[in-house]
Amino acid sequence: MIKKKLVIFGHFCIVLCCFLVSWGIYLLPVSEPTFIGVLTKPLFWGLFSIFGGVCANLHSYCKCIQGQVCASNKKE
Repeated sequence: MIKKKLVIFGHFCIVLCCFLVSWGIYLLPVSEPTFIGVLTKPLFWGLFSIFGGVCANLHSYCKCIQGQVCASNKKE
């Protein structure tokens, strides 16, 4: 159950953040190259969240998640 939710969350992050990256690339010509300017643009948050989605997808196949699933099945 946890594995399935984590995979769905990871894919949702990747799809949504691809939109943010494309929007951020569209805004590049008018963006300010300051530290705060970079942190407040959708390109930064899109790339940051895409890697978070990839991490969530890879983590769903990790032994720690599979161990939790196996442990919860044994309790039932």
